[in-house]
Amino acid sequence: MRDEVVACRSALIAKGIDLFAYNTTENAADVNDVRKALGIKKWVLYGVSYGTRVALEVMNEHPEGVSASILDSVLPLDIDHLKEDGRNLDRSLRLLERDCQKSKNCMRGLGDAVRAIVKQLDKQPVLLRSADKENAPAQYRYVSGADFLEIIFGSLYDRYAIENMPTLIERTYKNDFRPLADMVFEEDDIEISQGMDFSVTCSETSRSELPDKRFEYWTKWIGEADYTWVCPLWFPQGMTVSQKHPRRLDIPTLLLSGEYDPATPTHWAYRAAKSLPFGQVVVLRGIGHDVIDSDPCGSEVVADFLANPRRKLKTECIGRMQAPQFTAAAEEQWQEPATQRAAAIRSPKQMRSPFRFRHRSSTLPRKH
Repeated sequence: MRDEVVACRSALIAKGIDLFAYNTTENAADVNDVRKALGIKKWVLYGVSYGTRVALEVMNEHPEGVSASILDSVLPLDIDHLKEDGRNLDRSLRLLERDCQKSKNCMRGLGDAVRAIVKQLDKQPVLLRSADKENAPAQYRYVSGADFLEIIFGSLYDRYAIENMPTLIERTYKNDFRPLADMVFEEDDIEISQGMDFSVTCSETSRSELPDKRFEYWTKWIGEADYTWVCPLWFPQGMTVSQKHPRRLDIPTLLLSGEYDPATPTHWAYRAAKSLPFGQVVVLRGIGHDVIDSDPCGSEVVADFLANPRRKLKTECIGRMQAPQFTAAAEEQWQEPATQRAAAIRSPKQMRSPFRFRHRSSTLPRKH
């Protein structure tokens, strides 16, 4: 993978592409140029995840062209977000355990189970085999504790995956790896411009860090994160990390946040709202990342906001949102993939991890 990153970087430079030219400030300038080219005096900005940071930068640098904004899963301008991954994942897992305590479909001690799984799989990764498919050879992949945390992180994006997560954790804890195998071999249809992602992320974030000793069992997950090793390869001469200080803006803004979101947690929405006196924060219960696409209530809130951006929201669906409805899936739900420990098919170093280029990407794929 390191050779692929270096080759990608070299190919872009050979084409005369300036890797330093891709950052949020430049992206925001492009958005403003598009507005001018279309002859639009003012428009409503809509951004999701990293798109919210671009929208905030447009508002910061080109406020004259913005009449209102809708920010879904907010990434503030002044957050070094990779440094917060450990805390954010811990927060989401604590919410999961809290809600699980009220459900008969959850095992008790969910957090302890996750820690035990990570410790065991980091010590001895499990080799999983995909379920048999017609005219398709079986696939094999090792899964470590770091990979397991990556699956948990990505699954917290999606309400359906959140509702099935206690079952995934319990089955894995009991050495039943069938639901885990289903997640590992699930195909993703997410496409991103990897080079642009590296340039933007590596210029605006520091390396991931463990915030304190509570997160020691995540050491490998943090250490193997894409950007931990990609950024020194992408900008070998070093890069000064820059964050903007948001200006106080009187632009009506709707800030949406999913309660369980591990990538852009709810307190980031409130942080961004501090510089937006006409900002309204809405947190949707039981939702992860990308609020509008996760529940019809998100669209209702947006419609209410657009009807009169300076009016206090009246949407009733917010109060009707519920905690995740956790499932107690029957053991027979999964097809039977073979699982092996320390099998001599290939060594872990030879096998390409399915997660290396997902970790905390601005467009990390959702699980369905």
